[in-house]
Amino acid sequence: MNVLIYGLGLMGASLSLAIRQKNLPFGRIDGVVRSVSSRDEGLKLKVADSIFLESEFKEKDLWNDYGLIIYSLPVNLTCEKIAELPLSYRGIVTDLGSTKREIIEAVEKKYSSSHRYYSSHPMAGSEHSGLKYAQADLYEARLCILTPPKRVEEGVEDFIRDFWEKIGMYTLKIEAEEHDKALAYISHSPHILSSIMTNWCWENPTVSEKTGLSPIPLTGGGFRDMSRIAGSNPEMWDAIIETNREPIRQSLIDFRDRLNVLIGVLGSNSEVSGFWKKFFDKAKKSRDRILKLE
Repeated sequence: MNVLIYGLGLMGASLSLAIRQKNLPFGRIDGVVRSVSSRDEGLKLKVADSIFLESEFKEKDLWNDYGLIIYSLPVNLTCEKIAELPLSYRGIVTDLGSTKREIIEAVEKKYSSSHRYYSSHPMAGSEHSGLKYAQADLYEARLCILTPPKRVEEGVEDFIRDFWEKIGMYTLKIEAEEHDKALAYISHSPHILSSIMTNWCWENPTVSEKTGLSPIPLTGGGFRDMSRIAGSNPEMWDAIIETNREPIRQSLIDFRDRLNVLIGVLGSNSEVSGFWKKFFDKAKKSRDRILKLE
């Protein structure tokens, strides 16, 4: 079985390398990219056996050369490609999309009968973007969320789960609506908050002035950790936010309400005995639970 990875950025190129490193029983691993520069760079770095320009791939109509197609694109583009996928294609299709409602809707709109599309969300990545940062171990020991559309053929779920587990990932099945609500809290809104914090710091005149005068950054490890994800791919994150707006909005309202409580405590004239110790104790316990450290 040959594999086509449609989109060879960080995620797609890393997946190609991981398939090879794990010696999975596939034939060719080919890729599709949008630009000549991406194709040339991908071939130079040997992230795929063959790399097609998108226009070239469409002209050649090579869909049925592949038993597995993986869309590694921003969510909005993934939905467009689902609509373009030939109904005659009988291989298995998945994606790496970070939101699921619109992808699942696109799949269910396209297929009125049984099909072989099963959506995936590997929870892996980096603040870097582009295939030059590809690494074969990007997916190792991370979680892949599996989200089924309606009418998916029997056996496809097992194939997709087995694929990701052989790549080195854990798997968990979550429906689209629950996926997007959970990810709003643990991924999407934190990215917005990291970006707000980064701009908020830099746009403070004292911070920008003293940073300019300092021989090295003023920041310690805390700022680097909290601002790291603000350096991620803007195009990808634009698509993520736009395809999960309401869950993100609700999570930010929740965050705002909690922030207002803290602002109120800071503005109080009376000392709140032990408040901050309890606050940070609770945060430490919450972090340990979320990261399964206890």
